[in-house]
Amino acid sequence: MLSPSSLFTASPRRLLIALGGLTVASAVAIGSGANFNATSANPGTLITAGTIVLTNSLSGNSVLTASLMKPGGSSSGTVDVTNGGNAPATVTLAKSGLSDTPASPALSGKLTLAVQDLGDPACVTGCPAPVNLYAGTLGAMGTLTLGGFPASSARRYRFTVSFPEGADGADNAYEGATTKVNYVWTATQ
Repeated sequence: MLSPSSLFTASPRRLLIALGGLTVASAVAIGSGANFNATSANPGTLITAGTIVLTNSLSGNSVLTASLMKPGGSSSGTVDVTNGGNAPATVTLAKSGLSDTPASPALSGKLTLAVQDLGDPACVTGCPAPVNLYAGTLGAMGTLTLGGFPASSARRYRFTVSFPEGADGADNAYEGATTKVNYVWTATQ
């Protein structure tokens, strides 16, 4: 083994060998701290929002028109409501713009209304029984929750308005009276 003092007095060849040994030892020490590396990527991740598109088969028209109604009479109409979007929605039905002429006694307080869910309009055999959603006076109907509508689905609803009979002459106060109401369908996600 060479001592530090003999290194300076040694031949240049020994000095080069000693320096070479130090260089190799340093390289081994530095190289031994290496790590394995790997990467994985997911470029172009795309997120899109769903759509709900609520339409009804009578858009801009009345669900039913009952003219010249008399006590004991009734009238019905149907409408198909469709979620034409690609996302499910919860649908509600509400009345709006109710007006009675004359205001008292209000014909909307006398007339009864029944709203039924008839199910899928495309069903022709083995269809489920109608589901009663509302039965009461036309004027008292609040907002009805109709449930979930899957994407690209439709349901048919029947509205039946009836003029119940009162005792003899009790309905005379409603002669010539009118009531008008709008129905609003709302879909939310």
